Formats: sequence, structure tokens, C-alpha cells
Amino acid sequence: MLNFSQLVALEHSLRGTRVLSVYLDGTASDPAQQRAWRVQLDHSLDDLRVWLAGSPHAEREDFEQCVRLLDHELEAFTGNVEAHGWAAFITADRLHEASPLPVTMPTQAVWSTGISMAPYMRALKEIRPVAIVLVDSKRADVNRYYRGKIEHIETLHAHHTVMQPSHMGDAPRPGFHSGTRGATGHDEAQESLLAGTNRMLADAAERAMHVAGAEGWIVTGGIPKVGRQLAERLSSLARDRILNVESLDIHASKADLAEAARVGASTLRNAMDAARIAEIADSGGATGLGALGPAATRETLDQRRVRDLFLTHRYLENHAAEAEDAVRSAIDQGAMVEEVSGAAAEQLDAHGGMAARLRYRLAYNDSATP
Repeated sequence: MLNFSQLVALEHSLRGTRVLSVYLDGTASDPAQQRAWRVQLDHSLDDLRVWLAGSPHAEREDFEQCVRLLDHELEAFTGNVEAHGWAAFITADRLHEASPLPVTMPTQAVWSTGISMAPYMRALKEIRPVAIVLVDSKRADVNRYYRGKIEHIETLHAHHTVMQPSHMGDAPRPGFHSGTRGATGHDEAQESLLAGTNRMLADAAERAMHVAGAEGWIVTGGIPKVGRQLAERLSSLARDRILNVESLDIHASKADLAEAARVGASTLRNAMDAARIAEIADSGGATGLGALGPAATRETLDQRRVRDLFLTHRYLENHAAEAEDAVRSAIDQGAMVEEVSGAAAEQLDAHGGMAARLRYRLAYNDSATP
């Protein structure tokens, strides 16, 4: 699967070339329906043939060559596509990209100048890494969830030294006990254990940040009290990207960790998206740092002021051509693009399904006509 930079590079390289972009839905669980994607794909290809009926012969030949390359690639699938989704980008001379996707895609074929990249945005937000750290007072297990797989990174231990209580330089005599002045042996042991745990949590927080990177998510679990302590340490570093799951057991299996990572990432992502859309709604207007709705967003795209472009799945389905134009314009000005979901999508759909965060404000008279 391509990351954002690779997708942008491919889009730039094929911008002036006729491309067959193909997306497949691989979620059918009923064995009788596992080849349904093939029927849907054939219908989509037939629709394109009808649309191309009046096009030059050379273009129709290029299209059919792309279909032959596609069919050759699809021969590997005996039933379903063995993933939630699948995507390919093909020109008449070769297959440029074909890979499974971690999200559901509507089965469709698109024949266009340049790749159809807007549907791919849904998959991109699913490939941010998730650091999952399980802790108790003596151990921290650091794991990474990336592209559907759990990988154990390392185990950190709380090393501590327990000092024997002083007996004035001699071995303790029967009946001797440390007095009330100073720390008792038990107190010293507890303080040493606490210091060791704190050092371990500091190291675990540092490792979690490294595993998650600048944009990934962090999920903590294990013994609830210690998990909360780790989450509190991390909150000052990446507050909106941290989720403590108290039900996540210290002995969780890889399957449990993967499910916690998926659910945790979705929860954090939806909350962040909702906050961003709410921020745009509050800061919109001619002099604000947000553009809400298709008309306002397209205007700021034309002005090359967009920092982040947000779209909903409904907008992508109902306005495919406009969505492609908006995505291409956004990446041309170095903006990030994201398809939002959950409460953020509901809120954004109420305003037309498109919004943007902007790089800078315009003064009132900047956009006035002279």
C-alpha cells in the first residue's frame, strides 16, 4: 500500500497520462458472494466501454490494454480479494501499483487523465502506527500495530536497589529493629520500587513516542493505576493522541492488542476530526482560519491558502469529479487531505461535506475587487 508521499508522487508522475484506476470491495463474508466484486467490476468496465464508444480508436485500445493487465493481476484471486479493499493504477504500458487496503472500498473502475486518488484517502488514515504499551509496576511491554499486524518492540523493567537497614555497622542482633527516626527498611524498599517504576514509565513514554512517531496513536493498558500514570506522562507530549484502556489486560494476546489498537485509533481519530471540524466551524468566515462548505473551500483552494483539506465519504460518492479536483489542488499546494468519519462526518455533511484549515487569514480588503 502507498503512503501519502508515494501516492502524491505517483499522481504527479501520471498527471498527463490516461490511467485505469480500480478499487475493489473485499468484505464479502458469504462464500456465495465472494466473487461479487468481479461482477460489479465487469459492470463498471462495461459502462466505461459505452462511455468511450465515441472516443478515438487509440484511446479505446489503450483502455483494453489496461483491462488485460488488470485481468492478469486479478488471476491471483481465487475467491475474495483477501483484504478489506484493493486498489490498482494501470496505464497501457504497465501496472504501476496494486495492493490490498485496510479499509472497505466501493468496487469501481475509473478511466481518467491521471489517477483517481480521492477514494484512496480513506485508506491513508488507517496506516498511522499505533504504539501499545502494557504496564504493571515492574514491567512495560512496548508493541507496535501497523498495517494490520502486531509487533513486539521491547520489554522494559523497573530496576531498583533495596538497601539493608543500618545496624550501627554490625550485623543485626536478635530483637533489634530500626527506630522511629529515619526511614525503615520497608520504607526504603518501597521508595526504591517507586523510583524504579517511575524510571521505567519515563522510558516507556519515550519509547511509545518514538514508535508512534509524529502522527501515530498511543494506547496504554495493563494494571489500571500504572496505565493511568503512563497516560498522564504522555498527555503532556501528545495529549490528543493518547488513550488509556483500563480493560486491556497485562497478559493480552496479540489478537486482543490488535483489536484494542484498531478501536483505540478509531476513537482517537474520530475525536480529533470532530474537534478540527468544530474548530473550523468556529473560525470560519472571510478573516478566519477555516473554510466550511464546498463553495468556501474551493475559493480558498483557488487562493492556495489550504493547509488541511477534509472530505466526507458522502461527498466523495456524490461529487466524485469535484472531489478529485479538490484533492489535486490541495496536494499541489502541499496540503494534507483526510476523509473524516463518525461524528465529524455527520457534522461536516450538514455543511456540504467539505472543509479546510487555512495557512493564513485574508484581510477584509485583500479579496475585494479593485
